[in-house]
Amino acid sequence: MNRFRFMSAGALLCLGLTVLPSLSSAQAPAYPSKPLRLLVSNPPGGTVDTLARAVAEGLTQNLGQTVVVENKPGVNGNIAADLVAKAPADGHTLLMTPPGPLTVNAVLYSTLPFDPDTAFAPVSEVAIAPLVLVVPKALPVHDLKELLAYMKANPAKANFASQGNASSGHLAMELLKSRTGLAAAHVPYKGSAPALNDLLGGNVSMMFDNVTSSLPQIRAGALRAIAVAERTRLQVLPDVPTVEEQGVPGFELTPWFGIVTTGGTPAPVVEKLSRSVADVLNSPAVRKRFESIGVELRPSSPSAFGTYIKAQSTELTRLVKASGAKAD
Repeated sequence: MNRFRFMSAGALLCLGLTVLPSLSSAQAPAYPSKPLRLLVSNPPGGTVDTLARAVAEGLTQNLGQTVVVENKPGVNGNIAADLVAKAPADGHTLLMTPPGPLTVNAVLYSTLPFDPDTAFAPVSEVAIAPLVLVVPKALPVHDLKELLAYMKANPAKANFASQGNASSGHLAMELLKSRTGLAAAHVPYKGSAPALNDLLGGNVSMMFDNVTSSLPQIRAGALRAIAVAERTRLQVLPDVPTVEEQGVPGFELTPWFGIVTTGGTPAPVVEKLSRSVADVLNSPAVRKRFESIGVELRPSSPSAFGTYIKAQSTELTRLVKASGAKAD
């Protein structure tokens, strides 16, 4: 009798062990299980913010949970990035960012509160937004040759705005300086919108800005487009020549933006997020909206985006070191 009871208990234990995994699997919460936060490393009104809000709206529909956009600008994106790096690794906290926190900030700052190589899980590249060199309409220059001559003759006005230290706009201008001998002081801002405000006010003389941000002011006549930082002219600004066309061979610097989540987030969650982002970006309505302002949408797989980040980190770090830029 005791032997029978022992065998029955053993059989029940084995049965329990075979049932437990399926129960555990059945009880695993579906993703997403609550609203998502999409942190933006730049202030409202710029290219990053515009893209983030379009993606958030689409993800809310695709995932069945509200995606709340939170602007956390400052320290070249490190504030927003650190919040995501330290969030639970469950895919409910995302970061929309330009390259800085994922690439050059490790060189720009003596210390970072996170490790860019391990703190984030790449989700998808989102877009590229070409740079255009703009000046206030009151500045008496109409092309790159005139701009360089004017800055040489008026050194007190030889300054330029950027979206922040080691931002794409800053690096593009440093590249132009190194290739043309231009001498101009750097005036960094916390994002494109405040930099544009001071440019429009005549407080700074020039700026490489994302075409998304500057295009309305160019079309309104408040800003004059001098050149684009691409190898070919832009469809939305067909009359504006490239920097290369104006005597600087091989000049090109293209900003990009992407989404990451917290490092260690389960791969199935990251993959679901990536597919959802691709669905949003491939929507005809979203594509038409952004193509009309010169933005090229570029959804990618997590692995492809991770490879791209590494390659860009090498190239952009080289530019930062050559410029001598430091944030502290």
